[in-house]
Amino acid sequence: MNARTIAVFTWTLAALVPSARADESFGADDATKLIRSTVDQAVEVLKNPELQGRKQRLERHARLRKISNKVFDWNEMARRSLGVHWRKLNEAERKRFTDTFKEILADHYLGQMDRFQGDEKVTHIGTDKSKNGWVVKMMLRTPSRAEVPIHFYVGEDRSVYDVSIEGVILSNHYRGTFDRQLVNTSFDAMMKRLEQKLAVQQRVAEKAAEGS
Repeated sequence: MNARTIAVFTWTLAALVPSARADESFGADDATKLIRSTVDQAVEVLKNPELQGRKQRLERHARLRKISNKVFDWNEMARRSLGVHWRKLNEAERKRFTDTFKEILADHYLGQMDRFQGDEKVTHIGTDKSKNGWVVKMMLRTPSRAEVPIHFYVGEDRSVYDVSIEGVILSNHYRGTFDRQLVNTSFDAMMKRLEQKLAVQQRVAEKAAEGS
């Protein structure tokens, strides 16, 4: 993914807000409202004067993380990203991968958040039925008038299990990466590299928040 794609996903990932679970059927209008409601929540955090600046970076990201954790199905995103390799793992390995994968995604993408000022515009361009629920199609327009299509894959359980940005599906992107790694290395070796990468990302984020 290029830098703009990464940044766009960051903004949308952090923006997502929870929707109350209910017994009634979950339709296209419900899926659309779930995604459309995220914009105001993201802008509220991004524009909050108490959350501006480097020293407030960790708190700003923590709030956005809390929001995203309530709507993203991290287990499903992890499973899809590993593809056939997921079936070969035991429960402990799956948990290890899911926990690390979740943190890498959040830390990496949230690190791009400061590129956005809350002036971006997101409009709804359609919601289509899919095999597993709904695809809510949005268009992000930047202040420079660039247009970036973003598709949210929302399951009938009211959770987002995948995202497509400029035609690049998140799980497909990572599945290709993990496929290539697991051809020449073991799961444990791959995980050690991912965990080391996460540790580095977290140290960088902490230093940035301190203004170092």
